[in-house]
Amino acid sequence: MRVTSSLRSLLALAVTAAVVLLPTAASASQPSDVKPVRVVVLVDESGSLSGPDVARERAASQLIALSELSPQSQVAVVGFGSSNGPGQAAVDIACPLTGVQTAQDRESLSRCVEKLRRRNSGEGGDTDHAAALEQALDIMNTPDDQQRAKIVFLLTDGVLDVRNSPQYGADAQARNRNARAQIDRSLRDAEKARVQIWPLGFGSADKTSLDAFAAGGWRQPCGDQETATPRARVVATSADVERSLLEAFAYARCAGIEQSVTDSLEPNATVDLQVNIPIIATDGSIVVVKRDRRIRVTYFDPDGNQVPKQGEQNDSTFQVAGEAGPVESLRIRNPLPGKWRVQLTSPPGVSRQDVSATVVWQGALRASISLSNPRPRPGEQVAVRLRLQTRTGTITDPAALEGLRFTARMSGDGFQELPVDLRDAGDGPDRAQGDGEYSGQVAIPASATGDLSFLGKVTGPGVAGDERPYATRVAGPADRLRAQVQLDAATVEPGGEVSGTVRVTNDAEPAQLALRLIDVPGTVSLSLQRFQAPAGASEHALKLRIGADAPKGPVGGSVQVVDAAGQVVAEEFVDVDVEPPTPLWQRLLQALLVLLLILAVALPLLFLRRRARMRAADPSELTFYLFERPGEPYVSKMQAPLGEGPEFTFEISAGRLVRTFGTGYTARRGGGQTVLVRDPSGQELEPLRPGRPVPLPGGMFLGVDDARVKGAESVYGAREPHQSRTHRPMPGDDLL
Repeated sequence: MRVTSSLRSLLALAVTAAVVLLPTAASASQPSDVKPVRVVVLVDESGSLSGPDVARERAASQLIALSELSPQSQVAVVGFGSSNGPGQAAVDIACPLTGVQTAQDRESLSRCVEKLRRRNSGEGGDTDHAAALEQALDIMNTPDDQQRAKIVFLLTDGVLDVRNSPQYGADAQARNRNARAQIDRSLRDAEKARVQIWPLGFGSADKTSLDAFAAGGWRQPCGDQETATPRARVVATSADVERSLLEAFAYARCAGIEQSVTDSLEPNATVDLQVNIPIIATDGSIVVVKRDRRIRVTYFDPDGNQVPKQGEQNDSTFQVAGEAGPVESLRIRNPLPGKWRVQLTSPPGVSRQDVSATVVWQGALRASISLSNPRPRPGEQVAVRLRLQTRTGTITDPAALEGLRFTARMSGDGFQELPVDLRDAGDGPDRAQGDGEYSGQVAIPASATGDLSFLGKVTGPGVAGDERPYATRVAGPADRLRAQVQLDAATVEPGGEVSGTVRVTNDAEPAQLALRLIDVPGTVSLSLQRFQAPAGASEHALKLRIGADAPKGPVGGSVQVVDAAGQVVAEEFVDVDVEPPTPLWQRLLQALLVLLLILAVALPLLFLRRRARMRAADPSELTFYLFERPGEPYVSKMQAPLGEGPEFTFEISAGRLVRTFGTGYTARRGGGQTVLVRDPSGQELEPLRPGRPVPLPGGMFLGVDDARVKGAESVYGAREPHQSRTHRPMPGDDLL
């Protein structure tokens, strides 16, 4: 049974996946944390292993000591071979069940991995899967006050072979059959104890036998999610091992996994790998397979900022593990969603490597459930509303919610449990389509008598499914108070407020009511805590106060109105988005950009408008004629000047029109086809129009042609000039 290099990659990735990718455990104060796990990694110690193979196994297992684990998560590493004679043991507990809480704990785990070894013929070098599984179940049965999920990874490239192990019977031919019977019994125990078994084989591993391991253990770790059902995986190449193992771990943890990104890294070069962290992720790890420990990795968030490998930045917490090994992982709590850049740098002297990066994530989410009428009467219709939120706020992006399943059920005294169909379609009881609020309507059975309960549930790939109960009672004859909370969606700055109203209809005596916040961050408070609802109808103003230290992002939860007995009488979801104030420099820059945009639009318009006004006032297409009497040929004519403004001046000298500058008659265009003329004394003459001469103070007449008027050029132009007693044609008579 020869162990190939695939085993080395497989084991390294198995332990890394089992340890590095474990999100922070749940606690009573934060019910939305990812739940802890108990992992046992079973490692084949077959006698055909070489010395370098074992050394690489140790190095891979030592990644545990460098990894960040939740204090509530536990890992054990067990080597196995066979027991063929006195003094031999089929299993070696290299690392007993260990919770990594301190640096000393991690160092202890790193040292114990050194116990993994290559077995020789005198130590039992065959393959005893039965003993390995029995040992894993024994570890899983250790008392557990955290009720951790239980996962066994079985790494092997061989098939069951205990023909040389006398504990399975005197007949060597029957020993394998007896061991398989023991495996069957152990698998039944695993199912009862809810232990998942994920076999990971390669090379000559027997797929049929491994399928039996997967099918025999606990099969519903994530409800009805098909991908999370344990199954055997047998791969041939190291590239297949990486992706296959990461998928197995993600599915076993009810987590999600993004597409792996692979590239080739040349010596003394740098390569960037782009990976995606979805908006629904509250915990995640970027797992980088770099193969050569000398390769350095740097991480950049979607905003382009380099993130620390240890510590906090922008409400996210970072913890790196495996920098000195072939596999490195950056674990992120509350990661910024979007495209992350993983930069790998190879120093000189390192051979070309295929490198890859993969994101494994989980949404530690919390369902919020609400009723349109928390105290319904039998026969009444009630709307059930369910939505999902992360540690920081409500998820409203339809793309992020795609693939998730929102369900609700109603039960109570006097009737059988009923399902409630929830949809986000914007019709019926659903208030808006695509807002992340799933609603359904149900009639309270007429037979309902007392306690009433609703159970909302959200499940889906990558989501640590959350069930949220809602307990109330059917309203009785004494329940004569109804209320409604109005709290509109809003965007505010830290330190701001959102106004709302509580409307009460009270058909009984005055009642004391109180308001409370559910699933709302500690940075949010209410201005109104208690109030008295008088008899009749009343309105009561409230303000939702956002703390000055509130982080950027959505705020979820709900506001409830409760009576003196603590019974909810009204409620409404909180839908607030906190946006920090824009910095002064940014506001000034925005104002400058707006001004430049206005100028870019306004200046061409002003130029065109001015040009149009100048064009309208331009007199250059006017020709003036001087007559002794109307109807006779003109005695002098003059073309208006070009480019000298809307007005020009002229005088009549010796019976002819003469251009002047600032003295004499003043002419300019008027409205329509009119031309306005003032005489030297400043008096306005009768408006000129083409073909209609007007008298001048000296007894002569002034006419005009306008080339802009169709046909106007022929009004006077066809007439010959009159040779009057006072005028003789002079050179340039028709010129300006």
